[in-house]
Amino acid sequence: MNIKNKQSIEQLVVNILQKGSISSVDLIRNISLIRPITTKQGVYRVLRKLKNEEKIVIHGKMISLNLHWIRKMSNFFSLAQFNYLSSSDGFMSFLNIQEKDKIVYYFKNLNLLDSFWGHMFLIFNKNLDLTEPIFVYNPNEWFTYARQDSEQELIRAIEEKNRQVLITIANDYFLNRELRKKFQGDYFQYYISKKKFFEKNNYYFNIFGDVLIEVFIDKKIANQLDLFFQNTKFFNTNTKEELLRIISQSGSNKLIISRNAKKSKKLKSILVKNFYIIKR
Repeated sequence: MNIKNKQSIEQLVVNILQKGSISSVDLIRNISLIRPITTKQGVYRVLRKLKNEEKIVIHGKMISLNLHWIRKMSNFFSLAQFNYLSSSDGFMSFLNIQEKDKIVYYFKNLNLLDSFWGHMFLIFNKNLDLTEPIFVYNPNEWFTYARQDSEQELIRAIEEKNRQVLITIANDYFLNRELRKKFQGDYFQYYISKKKFFEKNNYYFNIFGDVLIEVFIDKKIANQLDLFFQNTKFFNTNTKEELLRIISQSGSNKLIISRNAKKSKKLKSILVKNFYIIKR
């Protein structure tokens, strides 16, 4: 028997839809060519299951993979790849990075970058000195709007540690201002700068003591994000889809992990004056 005939109907549906949207009639025809024993009723049963699991979307007679499910799976597999294919010492080696050393990663889109970035943030938050606040510098806070689930996970992890997070935003746009309501109190402080600390609109960083995570996103995509934040006065399904489209584009994105006491101290001195530091 051809090995393709051993695939389940669910596997066949996902594999066929991987190539793009298709009508239910053509989907059933394609499955029958690969797996002749399949009934129409069997295919419809699987389609109902996949729809309930939010893996597919059915619009009229057309069937597509759910983009949100695709992104979720993309993030899952990108993290799995880094976990299993990273250096033999694993992620914990980052905690032992030496002064002036750095590790550089490249990502083809912002979804993949942010997935790895968030994972590293959780590791450093869990293992580094709790008395040190985390400094965050973002030109625009697109993460909270585009990747709400992962951002909530970060917030929960930080709250569990009672750690201060001091967030500086470079652009005084409506969507950035709206997030003041989300980050209030002594532990989460949120400041929108009235002046440009850094010229580059594609430069983001986090500081954990002497450890730096620096991110340089694709310049073209950074410009698109700037325009999106400048022009968006409310956030709904349509504007979210536009934001997701922007961050899903292919581009040249770089994340650098380093230990640099002098540079970390200098960056903190630029940002710290706008915050209240809790004495431990």
